[in-house]
Amino acid sequence: MAHVALIGGFGDLVVKLRGTLIKALRDAGHTVTVCVPPPSVAARPGVMAGLSALGVRMVESPLVRAGTNPLTELALRTFYDEFMAREKPDIVIAYNPKPVFYAIPAARRAGIQRSAAMITGLGYAFTSQDFKARLLSIVAMRLYRRALPLASTVIFQNSDDRTHFEHLGLLGAVRDVQTIPGSGVNLEHFPHVPITEAPSRIDFLYLGRFLRDKGVADFAESARALHALRMDTNRFRCQIAGCIDENPSSVTESDIQQWAKSGTVENLGRLEDPRPALAACSVLVLPSHGEGMPMAVLEAMATGRAIITSEAPGCRETIIDGESGILVPPGSPAALAVAMEQFLEDPALVVSMGRAAHARAVKMFDSRIVNLRVLAALGI
Repeated sequence: MAHVALIGGFGDLVVKLRGTLIKALRDAGHTVTVCVPPPSVAARPGVMAGLSALGVRMVESPLVRAGTNPLTELALRTFYDEFMAREKPDIVIAYNPKPVFYAIPAARRAGIQRSAAMITGLGYAFTSQDFKARLLSIVAMRLYRRALPLASTVIFQNSDDRTHFEHLGLLGAVRDVQTIPGSGVNLEHFPHVPITEAPSRIDFLYLGRFLRDKGVADFAESARALHALRMDTNRFRCQIAGCIDENPSSVTESDIQQWAKSGTVENLGRLEDPRPALAACSVLVLPSHGEGMPMAVLEAMATGRAIITSEAPGCRETIIDGESGILVPPGSPAALAVAMEQFLEDPALVVSMGRAAHARAVKMFDSRIVNLRVLAALGI
């Protein structure tokens, strides 16, 4: 059996996003060491309990997700070299940009033959259009060009990102490139809670980090527009659940307070368990500007909820437009408001699209099937 090092860039979400993969590795008899930055104070108890239940050990890295200080980056590179020498993993799986940039080359320098770089989305540097993002994209492309050819396998979560990397020439001479649909969704943890009758009130829910790149500001603007245009504001409710993030595209506390003060958006805050909110909502809304494969959408589909998401990489692969949800152009609050109005005009869509979304989650995104594909890609 192998010793697998799973190296990521966000400690808070390691169990939520990689828990089923860790379990699949453990069930196959492998030892797993997780290497991530320290979880936040709020998330730490849940993360540590989750990792303990999975039977894995966590090593905390000095990774700073939004940091650009060259000395900090050099320290991270040195840390990964020391990690490989000390832990001696047989297989390295790196996901998120910085672990791919630095841990994959460190694995090669340590003589580790099997390593997988998982591209879980393009991130701020590629999806934002501001000047800082354009500068960061130049650096990111250079680092991807150096790191990816050193991996034995590169795994993309959607075909758009793979095509984009190929167009930019970032893959070099990588021998094995695969596309596997996201991390899948745990259908046992997110059971089907069907809506069987058209609701009298439509509850729209945004679930995720409060990033402009994920469309939370677009959702707030659409909610404001609906409240301004419609007289029947008692027939719908717009809620957001999540938290502010260190990502440069994060909204501010002032933004959230302003939305709440206007009475158009209700903030549920950070949810340790999103299942009650998913079961209570009518439609999950994620108008993201780009994802690897949006976990919130998959969880909502498993629950049996209709979806509004964007016609952007990763998002558009989750649903069938007009059948299990509605696709809207990214960055268009007006189009998003029109999509939301469709459910107000025909509440029966909540039932029919929710049913179709659940069926698609079972068929396409069962985490057990997805993780078997990942293990096969790793040759274990």
